[in-house]
Formats: sequence, structure tokens, C-alpha cells
Amino acid sequence: MSTDSSTHAGNRKVKGIRDPIYGLISIDEELISSPYFQRLRYVVQNGMAYLVFPSMRHSRFEHSLGTYYQFQKISEKLRDYVKDELELVGKLALYHDIGHLPFSHTFEYSFEVLRYLNRELYEEILKKVTGETQKQTAKLHEYMGMRILREIKEEEVADLMKGVYQGGGQNDLVGLATLIINSKDLDIDRLDYLQRDSYYSGTKYGLLPVDRLWDFEIVKKNEKFKYLFRLKSIDDLEHYFLARYHMYSSIYNHCVVEIFNRIMAFLIAKLIADGFIKPEEIYEPSRFLNFTDDSILAALKVAVERKEEYRPFYESIYLRRKYSRAMLTGDEAQNLKSILEDKSEAEPIYSELVRLNGSAVIGANEIVMESQNILIRKDEHVKLSLNESREVNLPSKRYKVCIGVYDSKAMETIINLFKRYHISLNFRNS
Repeated sequence: MSTDSSTHAGNRKVKGIRDPIYGLISIDEELISSPYFQRLRYVVQNGMAYLVFPSMRHSRFEHSLGTYYQFQKISEKLRDYVKDELELVGKLALYHDIGHLPFSHTFEYSFEVLRYLNRELYEEILKKVTGETQKQTAKLHEYMGMRILREIKEEEVADLMKGVYQGGGQNDLVGLATLIINSKDLDIDRLDYLQRDSYYSGTKYGLLPVDRLWDFEIVKKNEKFKYLFRLKSIDDLEHYFLARYHMYSSIYNHCVVEIFNRIMAFLIAKLIADGFIKPEEIYEPSRFLNFTDDSILAALKVAVERKEEYRPFYESIYLRRKYSRAMLTGDEAQNLKSILEDKSEAEPIYSELVRLNGSAVIGANEIVMESQNILIRKDEHVKLSLNESREVNLPSKRYKVCIGVYDSKAMETIINLFKRYHISLNFRNS
């Protein structure tokens, strides 16, 4: 992605940035000039997926620009509801990922591990990041996004982000921004990353009829904003949900990708617990500015020179030595996922993983397509919820659990551990 041209609109300098998905994206240069936004160039979009799909080295920077482009395409549909705050919604579209930590969501997985490695440190960092002592109501990068936005004096955008990602205090502005940026089913965030990740992975799943998906109205039903599509859009909506389903099943939750993500997550947690990553790098805005993917890789190089126990991580990440893997699907995967989500039930499993020091990892996923924000106009008088329409087919749930082991010793331990849960594992190396 490279700068193409610059023009002046009033006192604003508008840049044209070339993008492989959309062509030319026009944007006010001042919006992207913050060092915190430029930092996103050095945070990879899809964690460790590039170790399986080599071209998936694109960053949160490109995705953020793409989401902003999607906003530009539908912004006129919002004007009747948030005319005075339209620019504010656009800024949130652009900055929605500004708080992402190194390796994106993979970093957030690391906190699941840190909780078992060092509970006190885990709670200390979590409180610093979230500012909450009770239940965590947003993701780590969303909390950091709010902090960074306040740091760069974008208070209104930070307040809107809080409303969209933490809920509560609903008003028209928050409701509409939630619908188009973070609706959980169809939004501009997903419309960009599905296309972008499909392009860079070299797969075709994410090829979407976006121009037809833009063909909607925004309406209010039961005090909530919804998309209203015409009946002829059903095929395009099904295409979108199927594309999303297969991107998760085949790319994001690909078993080798999942295992590499969990290896990196364990590594990050261990680097924090062992002091190779300082807690303030995570939550202090001034330190966060330079906290990127390179920070983790540099810390690993230092750690492996000092402690041989980091050797499996080094060989896996730098030399791409794959762990042997086993995969569970269907009922077995669903049952194990339920066990892993129950803290008391999962304690023996996570304790064993900690004892094995990263030579065994587990990733559990549930792929589910739901729609609560889409209405279909069957005629001029009838509006029907997509969930209630038998004319629209949504993919069924799919469960997948991937287990990776570094060596035969870890394999034997994990096989015996899972026998307690009446689960038989068959590992493969390729």
C-alpha cells in the first residue's frame, strides 16, 4: 500500500492511498498522522497465520484504512440519524483497532495463560489496562484503544468507543455506531477483514458481493437500529455468512494456525512472567507506542540466549518447527470446549499445560453465525427478522479443538491427561 497523491480541501490535506482491495482510498492526512496510528503498521492483522499462509503479513494499519473506506461508502445512509456526529463515527471506524497489542488477538490469548503462570501479575496488569476491578466488559485492545484515544485528545471518540464496545448508555449515536462497526453479524469491520484476509491468504472464501451488501436501509425496531434489506438480497446475505463461516473454519481457525497462535500466546505470557516484557510496556501509553510485534521477537531472542527452556518457542517461531497436532471436532470438541470454559473443570488441564512449560498447547473454537440486526422487506408492509425467516439459511455451529505437542514426552502426558475425560487423541506430524 503506497501513497499515490495529495490534494488540499480547505485547510485539510487529503491523501490518496493505493489499496489492493479498493484501489484508491482518500483520507485526511491529519487523521493518520498520529504515531499511535502509524504504530499499527507494525502489528500484524492475523497473529501467526503468516506461518501457514505466508502472504498474510498485512497489518492493522491497512485494515483500519479499509474499514474507514467502507464507512465512506455507506456514510450517507447514516446522515439522517447522526448528521452532526457523522465525522465522529468515521473516526471510530478508522481508530477502532488503535489499541491492538502485538500479534493482535494472539496477545489476548496470552492472558489466559498468564492467569495460571502468575495470578498476581495477571490481575495487576488487567486492572491497569481496564481500570475495572469487577468483570471485564471489553477486550484488552478495546480498553487500550480508549486510553490511547484520550492520550491523543480524542475524548469524544474514546467516549463513543466505550459506548460501542462496553455497552450501556445507549443513545442514537452509540446504537448506530454499534450497528455499523461492531454489530457481531454484519458490519464494516467484518466487510473489510474478510475481503482483505481472503486476498492475502490466497483463498477465495472472502470474495463478497459488497456493492450489493451496501444496498440496505437503516431503520429502528424496538428502539434498536437494524439493517433493512430487500427480498432479493437474501442470496447475497447467505453468501456473506457462508464466506465468513468458511474463513473462520479454513483460515482463522486452521489447526496449524491455531497451534502457532497458542505457542505465541504461551511465549508472551512467559516473557511477561519472567520479566523479559515489562508490565508498563502493555499499559503505559508512552511505552505502548513502541510495543509492537518486533518487541516480542526481540524479547524471545534475548530470552533463548539466557534460558534454554525458551528453545521450543524459538524453534517453533523462527525455524517453523511444527508441533505434532491432534484435532477434535463435533461432539467431542463441544464437550472439551465446555470443560475448558469451566474454571474448576479446566484447572487440571491448565495446570498441566503450565507444568509442561509450553511444550503442549490447546486452542478451542466455536464457529457460529447469528443475525440479530438484519430485517428482510418481503413487501412494502411486512418486515421479517432474518432469524425468523426460513428462506434464509445460516450455517450451523462448528466446534474445533486443536492440541499441539512439541515432543514425545509432552504427547504421552497429554494423551494420558485426556483419557481422564474419556477423550482419545491421535497426533500427526504433517
